[in-house]
Amino acid sequence: MAAGKRTDYLLFLLLAAMWGGSFVAIKFVVREFPPMFGAMLRVAVALAVLAAVFRYEGRSLKISPPLARRMWLAGFFAQGLPFILLFWGERRISPGLAGVINGTVPIWAFLLGRLTPHPEGFTPRKAAGLGLGLAGIAIIFHPLLAFGGTRAEAVGAAAVVLMAVSYGIGALMSRSVLSGAKADFRANVFHQLCASLAVLLAASAIFEEWPAPAALFASSAALVSVLYLGVFSTAAAFLIFYHLIREWGAVRASAVTYVAPVIALFWDFVFFGNAPGPSLWLGVAAILSGVVLLHERESARRNRNAAE
Repeated sequence: MAAGKRTDYLLFLLLAAMWGGSFVAIKFVVREFPPMFGAMLRVAVALAVLAAVFRYEGRSLKISPPLARRMWLAGFFAQGLPFILLFWGERRISPGLAGVINGTVPIWAFLLGRLTPHPEGFTPRKAAGLGLGLAGIAIIFHPLLAFGGTRAEAVGAAAVVLMAVSYGIGALMSRSVLSGAKADFRANVFHQLCASLAVLLAASAIFEEWPAPAALFASSAALVSVLYLGVFSTAAAFLIFYHLIREWGAVRASAVTYVAPVIALFWDFVFFGNAPGPSLWLGVAAILSGVVLLHERESARRNRNAAE
C-alpha cells in the first residue's frame, strides 16, 4: 500500500476517533457550563485555530455578500442549531446514545433530499436502508418511552434527533452552496463557523446566565474538553474530512459515520460506565446497516465512473 493511501486510512481512523470522542467531551462541558455557552466556547476556539491556519497559509476568505448570506444560512442549520440541540440534549442522555443518534444524519439527509428539485434515485435498496434506519431510531426510543427511561431522557434524545435532522438540512444546503458557486470549502467552513458563533452568542446571552470568568478554569476536565472540541473535533476534523472528500469522494469519506457511534459507545463506557443495553446495540446495527445500504449503490456508481 502506498504511503499516501496509508496516511489517508490513518486520517480516516483519526477522524472517527475525534468525532466519536467529542460526545464524551461534550458531557464534561455541560456538567460545568450552560449548554449553549459551552457550544459557543467550542466554536470560538475552532474559529481562532482555523483563522490562524488560514492566515499562515495566506488564504483569502473573502466572498460576495450573496454567497455569504447562503453560507451563513447553511451554517445555522449545519452547526449553530445542531450544536444548541446536541449540547442541550447531552445534559439529559448519555454520550453513547447521542453518538448513535448522530449516526442517523445520512438517513435524514437522504430523506430530506427527496424534497429537493433534483432528488437522488429511489431504489429498493435505498428504501430498505431508509426503513432500517428509521426502525433503528424506533428501537432506541422504545425503552425510553415504555417506562425504561425518564421523561428527561426522552426529551433529550428527541433534541438530539432534531440535531441530526438539522445536520441533514445543513449538509444539503452546503452541497448546494459548494456545487453552485464553486466556492472554496475553507471559506465555506469558516463562514459557517462565523454564523454558528453569532447564533450561539446571541442565544446564550439571551437565555443563559454566563459563569464568572474564574469558573472557566475551575474544572480542568471541562476546560480540556472545550479545547479538545474546538481544536480537534471541529477545526482539525473539518480539515481532515474535506481532505478525505478530495481524495476519496464524499460517499466514501462519509463512511466515518459508521465508525464514530461505536467509538462514542466505547468511550462512554470507559469514562462513565454506561454499558449499552441489547436494544441500543440492536438500534445501532439497524441504523448502520441502513446507512450502508443508502450509500452502497452510489459508491459503486462512483467506482464504475472512475474505472471508465
